[in-house]
Amino acid sequence: MNLDCYRVLVIGPRRPLIEALRARDIPFAVWQEKAGFAIADAEHLVTAPLWNTTSRLKQFISESFPSTRYTHVIAGSEAAVYPAAVARRLLGARLSPASTALRCRDKLAMKEYLSGYNIPMTAFMAETYARSPAEAFARLGTPLVRKRRKSSGGRGLELLHREQDLMLRRDGRNILERYVSAPEASIESFVNEGQIHFINTTRYLEKGHVNFVPSAFDEALLVSMQALNRRVIEALKISWGITHLEVYLCDSGLLFGEIAQRPPGGYIMNAMQQAYAFNPWAAMVAMELGEHFDFPDSFAAYCCVEIFHPGAGQVVAIRGVDLVRQHAATREFRLKIRPGDSISRRESAGQDTGHLLYSCDSAAARFEVYRYFQKHFSIEVR
Repeated sequence: MNLDCYRVLVIGPRRPLIEALRARDIPFAVWQEKAGFAIADAEHLVTAPLWNTTSRLKQFISESFPSTRYTHVIAGSEAAVYPAAVARRLLGARLSPASTALRCRDKLAMKEYLSGYNIPMTAFMAETYARSPAEAFARLGTPLVRKRRKSSGGRGLELLHREQDLMLRRDGRNILERYVSAPEASIESFVNEGQIHFINTTRYLEKGHVNFVPSAFDEALLVSMQALNRRVIEALKISWGITHLEVYLCDSGLLFGEIAQRPPGGYIMNAMQQAYAFNPWAAMVAMELGEHFDFPDSFAAYCCVEIFHPGAGQVVAIRGVDLVRQHAATREFRLKIRPGDSISRRESAGQDTGHLLYSCDSAAARFEVYRYFQKHFSIEVR
């Protein structure tokens, strides 16, 4: 398609995604949940909730975008995936299966569907199916995990150890799962025309706090992770875009966690840019537009992202700031707090008080820098 013909609607904007469109002079409109960074150059800007029901979405889209046709609709956030699928049909954009978008948004629908493809995963059930707490614990074991079906980043997650702690909710919003005690990792895939064109694996050294990109797992584990990732993408019939699949690395084998059809959080995109020397946001746009992209053949560096959140309380001291800034491995370092500030409880992995990204020439050097910063940088909270 000729560049002059592109017109893109971005739902759930991310700053670097908008910058990637700007860099190519592609006209775009934006639907955001709340006002964020400046988007003065958007052809049309709408601030409104990303409605959950299909009927409400159709009504809102028809009223808010009544005359313009869009060639593509791009979802930048978890909550935007299903609204984007609905918008594509109403606005004449490149189509994706609405059922796929729903399954990538709803953990229960996702796991029920993938169970039919023999994807290995932990035991689960809809909370509404449990007749009693005793039945749920008997089926899923102790501790038991309750998650919101349509959320990301651990928002709303509960770990329950006793039957009396499980007050069953009948609103249909939750899924119950057997707890898995195992290291976790993720696989980021760039997909077009149903084919995976590039894969990154991320090791969660400390889930929600420390990500290694690339993972540097041994070859046998990488092959198994990629095979599971491919099976899930094929089963869900994901045709294009970027996916983020989380997996448990159990001694008995891999267990599927969940998959999202949107960019990963945890500053993984930033780390990928440093590790592979390419712009993953530009690559994402290319996949969304159905274009070719020249992906790198291998990684150029071993990167780590440390995500700061010391817990709720008042910041008493921050130690080692100058040391971190001046270190040769440091590529990004941002603090959103200073002594005296109050920090609220972390509700999801998307909340942080800053981050640090560093780059090394070997996996061993990366781990040594990680240990060095753990020893010399700290945020004290009371």
